[in-house]
Amino acid sequence: IAHGATGDPAPWRLATGIAPRSLAQALAQRPASVQERWFARLYFLKPVLFVVLVLFWTLTAIISLTTGFQNGLDLMHRAETGALAGPGVVAGALADLAIGLAIAWRGTTRRGLWAAIGLSCFYIVAGTLLLPELWNEPLGPLLKIWPILVAHFMALAILDER
Repeated sequence: IAHGATGDPAPWRLATGIAPRSLAQALAQRPASVQERWFARLYFLKPVLFVVLVLFWTLTAIISLTTGFQNGLDLMHRAETGALAGPGVVAGALADLAIGLAIAWRGTTRRGLWAAIGLSCFYIVAGTLLLPELWNEPLGPLLKIWPILVAHFMALAILDER
């Protein structure tokens, strides 16, 4: 196609009444639509988005159960959760892990994304009620939930293949 047809187009024109066009002419007559451009731009970002979401949830769970466990306990103690501090950190980590695995498995991806949205909203409400000062922290632990929510809604929007 790039080098062009080298045969005689006369028999084709005579038989069909169609005049052959160059690739550039054919593409110029039917430019890409907005939807086609969006699809092309998102095509390689889609798998990246899903890998990042899976890593986000599973690594959060692993960190919460290992090196970040004490930080989680400290937050729960600041929220005055008492005896629920340890179980709360573990429950949150296991919920995060379940969400990450659900997003990773094609059959449960949609449910995993909705669970992630629900849990993120729960984290916003719980954090606001129990530790409202988290809204003022320089690293913005509660503020960062909003772009995560948007990423999940974007993932839902591009999840289906057709």
